[in-house]
Amino acid sequence: MLRFMKSTTKTVLALVAGLLAVVLAVSACSAPEEEQSAGGPIQVNTAQGPVTINGTPKRIVTLGAQWIDTALAFGVKPVAYLDNIQILTGSPSPWTKDQLDGSTALDPENLVAQIAKAEPDLILAEGYMPKSQPENFAKISKIAPTIPGVTGQQVDPWQDLVSLMGTLLREDGKAKEITAGVNKQIADVKQELPGLAGKTYAMAYMYSTDQIQVMADPNDGAAYLFNELGMKIAPKLLAQYEKTKNPRFPISTENVPMLEGDLLAVTANSPALKDALHKLPGYSSLTSVQNGAVSELSVADISGLNQPTPLSIPYLLDEMKPALTKAAN
Repeated sequence: MLRFMKSTTKTVLALVAGLLAVVLAVSACSAPEEEQSAGGPIQVNTAQGPVTINGTPKRIVTLGAQWIDTALAFGVKPVAYLDNIQILTGSPSPWTKDQLDGSTALDPENLVAQIAKAEPDLILAEGYMPKSQPENFAKISKIAPTIPGVTGQQVDPWQDLVSLMGTLLREDGKAKEITAGVNKQIADVKQELPGLAGKTYAMAYMYSTDQIQVMADPNDGAAYLFNELGMKIAPKLLAQYEKTKNPRFPISTENVPMLEGDLLAVTANSPALKDALHKLPGYSSLTSVQNGAVSELSVADISGLNQPTPLSIPYLLDEMKPALTKAAN
């Protein structure tokens, strides 16, 4: 989701500012050519060329929250990881808790040397890295087989990551089990709250005193969970997207009425900004606010929505359940 930068200061600023402005992924993977049951080499065709994995990886480095969570869902602890959520918040995501204890947290600075020190036999990177950091990507690709993303979409569908991980680990059955389990939890909420069907939502992140970042593309990865629940993008945001084809964009604080909808999932970058949001003209008039259907999420939470994973989805369903219930009713 977030760029790795040479400067730590620039990194943090870029991470915060870019939370809802995902870089378009530029690489795509096709289905591995070898069946995992064969036990032989697996070739994954990517935009950077074919990547061959010999045997079952034992020492995996994961770059990005989606790969981290996917590995953990299989019970695999990466030997080293770069977690955008941890960089933003200073702590691991609440759905991973202590599962990364004993694993090495990588720093964006001197990344290549740190990865080499971890002696990985597989590196899982985010799709934009070959374009945003071509030199680093070329270097880490020489350390171990490196897979850059999966689909080439803004946000890789979590199911595709799970499927590929299952193949790489020779655990197709486990992959299907993980996917089915998450899908069931979504289906259970959908069945419990049928009133969500057709309801509208806005997803927003207030990161400065004068701007709010919004997501408006119904096909964006961040829209996944809401789509599964039968919900639709807030009309004014959708209209702006259809006009500009810009999936994510900032709105000025005077345009709070664009957030009009049945549900508001919102994050403020600080307590002061949260208070400022509540006082903005038009905020108290939003249908979601008047009905109590506002889910005030942490930076970690909005990151988990932004890049859905088999671990973040169940957690966020519970977190947003009160607001979803209000919106449904």
